[in-house]
Amino acid sequence: MSANRVPLTPSGSIPAAALATLRTIVLDPGHGGTTTVGGSRPNNATSFSGVKEKKLTLDFCMVLRDSLQKLAQQKNKQIKVVLTRTEDVNIGIAQRSKVAATHKADLFLALHFNGLDNPAVRGVETFFKENGNLNLADDKDFATKVNKSLFASLKSIDAQAKNRGVKPDTASGPGSLPLLRDDRLGNVNRPKKCRACYIELEFITNKRVDELLISGPNASQNVRTVMGNLASTLIDYLETIP
Repeated sequence: MSANRVPLTPSGSIPAAALATLRTIVLDPGHGGTTTVGGSRPNNATSFSGVKEKKLTLDFCMVLRDSLQKLAQQKNKQIKVVLTRTEDVNIGIAQRSKVAATHKADLFLALHFNGLDNPAVRGVETFFKENGNLNLADDKDFATKVNKSLFASLKSIDAQAKNRGVKPDTASGPGSLPLLRDDRLGNVNRPKKCRACYIELEFITNKRVDELLISGPNASQNVRTVMGNLASTLIDYLETIP
């Protein structure tokens, strides 16, 4: 055996310890639990078919986590994916951001869904922190690539998909997203800063969106498609970060 060749496991795969590491991503499934904790509400939107946003954010993040790990393995690499929660619990907004600081994450992605009394409204939108941002250009670039991936995937499964665009957090409903603050993400004294964005994937109060992503016969496959394509985008993006 060549001295430079990595020995395979009995199944023919490369041992995990020998794989190159593709850095760290923290996924934050929005909401959870039954009470407001540290400014984080247990649930905001409920889908047309009655599924709560807090369940959907966790389900989608778990699909995304699995897709990230699978794609990394296909590249003979490994990736560290951390979820801020893995069950129906609520944690404060500052605590969610702190997970990225604790793990020195390269990317932090918060996932939410929109909801309105007007059932005709739909579309994906992605936010970045504007005021006081220590890496504004990087965060905006990250948000732009994430939004582009999500819209392209949604468009591929439904020609009527809408793109509400990439926006500063000052254009969000609350007018600010403290989840994306640099001091909470651990960026103040860190040369290589965590890049962060906040997704509102769709309006789940829209009947067509509900059928596509939640209750329809192809919903599970559509979720895998959207999250799988996003996983590919995230891995490609990680490989470009110096």
